[in-house]
Amino acid sequence: MVSVRKTQARDVKALWEIQTNAFMPLYERYKDQGNPALRDETDISRRLGSEYFSCFTIFVEDKIVGGLWYKVKGSCVGEETLGDGKYYLQRVFIAPDMQSKGIAQRAILESEAYFEDAKTFLVDFPEDLQKNRRCYEKAGYRDTGMRVEVQKGLVLACFEKKVG
Repeated sequence: MVSVRKTQARDVKALWEIQTNAFMPLYERYKDQGNPALRDETDISRRLGSEYFSCFTIFVEDKIVGGLWYKVKGSCVGEETLGDGKYYLQRVFIAPDMQSKGIAQRAILESEAYFEDAKTFLVDFPEDLQKNRRCYEKAGYRDTGMRVEVQKGLVLACFEKKVG
């Protein structure tokens, strides 16, 4: 059974290890310097105390298997201004041995319930990652058609989900 709860300080070490392992194959593929695999534990700790983020820990049964970060203030890819019911799903990561089991999709749907005023959820991901596309589409996200080239060989596809 998949569940999510707001991330607590005691989750940080486990989440950091999972984040590193989950994103390292993408770093090896794209060599992007903004890749979460290159960040340390303090990156996660800073988000917990920030008014700009809402962080969730993903569980299967009682075991931490991943995390989700939403940016709730500021801006995101595509110059969107957040707030007034608009949230950016900045990061979803699942332990490599637990991927492709529908966990991320279920965790996304469960975490969205925390945002009672939500009108729009935004997400972006490398456009050539078909399993990410399927996950977000199954969670109700639709392609906006916008593409953002981050660097040569790395283009982000921008998706959104309208609610309410």
